[in-house]
Amino acid sequence: MNNEEKTRILEKGVTAAKTSALVTIGLTALKAIVGYLSGSVALSADAIHSLSDAVTIIAVWLGLRLSKRRPSERFPYGFYRVEALTFLLVSVFIAVSGVQILIESFQRAVTPYAVTLITVTLPVAASSASISWLLFRYKSHVGGEIKSQALTGEATHSMIDVWSSVLVFVGILAQYIGLVWAEPAAGFLIGLLIVSLGVRMSKDAILALLDACLDPKLISQMRQIAKKVEGVKGVHDVKVRKSGPFVFAEMHVEMDSTLPVAKAELISETIDHKVRASINLVDSLLIHAEPMKKDVYRIALPVEQNKGLNSKVSLHFGKSPCFIFIDLAKNKPRNWFVAKNPGARMDKKKGIEAAHLLIEHKADVVLAKEVGDGPYHVLRDGSIQILELDTESEIKHILDAFARKKLKSLTPTQSDEHELAQ
Repeated sequence: MNNEEKTRILEKGVTAAKTSALVTIGLTALKAIVGYLSGSVALSADAIHSLSDAVTIIAVWLGLRLSKRRPSERFPYGFYRVEALTFLLVSVFIAVSGVQILIESFQRAVTPYAVTLITVTLPVAASSASISWLLFRYKSHVGGEIKSQALTGEATHSMIDVWSSVLVFVGILAQYIGLVWAEPAAGFLIGLLIVSLGVRMSKDAILALLDACLDPKLISQMRQIAKKVEGVKGVHDVKVRKSGPFVFAEMHVEMDSTLPVAKAELISETIDHKVRASINLVDSLLIHAEPMKKDVYRIALPVEQNKGLNSKVSLHFGKSPCFIFIDLAKNKPRNWFVAKNPGARMDKKKGIEAAHLLIEHKADVVLAKEVGDGPYHVLRDGSIQILELDTESEIKHILDAFARKKLKSLTPTQSDEHELAQ
């Protein structure tokens, strides 16, 4: 994701936060004035709740604005964590305001006070519920689109506002018909809701700041995407962390140890492209390419005749009458078989035909005295490791040298005459 796309995403959040802040400040002022004039503790508590909303959304707005700053030498990962930090500070403020509402509601229950201006307080409570619901829909949409933890949390806060205003409406109406305890009870319930919300939001903010993975499905999704890329043998240690609305991830990808560097890089680039295409908020994906760990290796050797493990090794790759394939488990032969070389009787491209035979039988390693340039690249493209036979020897001695990693990598023979023979 380039800087222009990041800025566009963050700008959507800034606009949503600014709009929500202005509307919430207006609601706070209206409920505070009417609550004070009418003596409604529930409406006053709801005004404090809305004030916490206003402070929250302003903090979110500031956090998103700071997140737009470009990474620097001191902050190479950008300023996206500012959003989580503001989210934590706001969460604490919400919890504290909820405690204050609980205290005030308890005092009003001990000393009842009749609510006046019913014809004003009820419409204000109803209007507050409707406007809060609209804000909830708006912030949910934008927060979900840009994957902003703070804005999505604010949307949840707005839904709490809806139920809070409904409680205020019911409490005032109930007190009006003679249930004097209903209005402070509504304020008490609102206080509990606010404290619960503040604690839950604080927990989410702390987890984000501690690099906890808040979305395990994201790890599973990345792993599945990487596994489907051709050339990938395994995926492990996938790590994901959120920083603001963006995702930073890394994974270890197992590939065949014989792959050329250029091909391994191409596989890594393909994984990166597919992950970003599926999860567009990925800011950074670090891929660690590792050689595949195998329990069993299939070794191929050119031989003069089919005498099993007692066969005589051939020093001619393309002209060899047959190949013996030996499966090594913990450096010991587990089973073996011999296959005829269809290229042995050909006039040209003997080695290339032999290379296709090895690929067909899924060899992991081939041991040979020399290999022409053409078959060499066919073998490499087939992810087969090519090792050099130093001298003519018995198969058991060759396998022992392989197990002790005494064999060197073989380079292709470049001469035209040899290529024709191969």
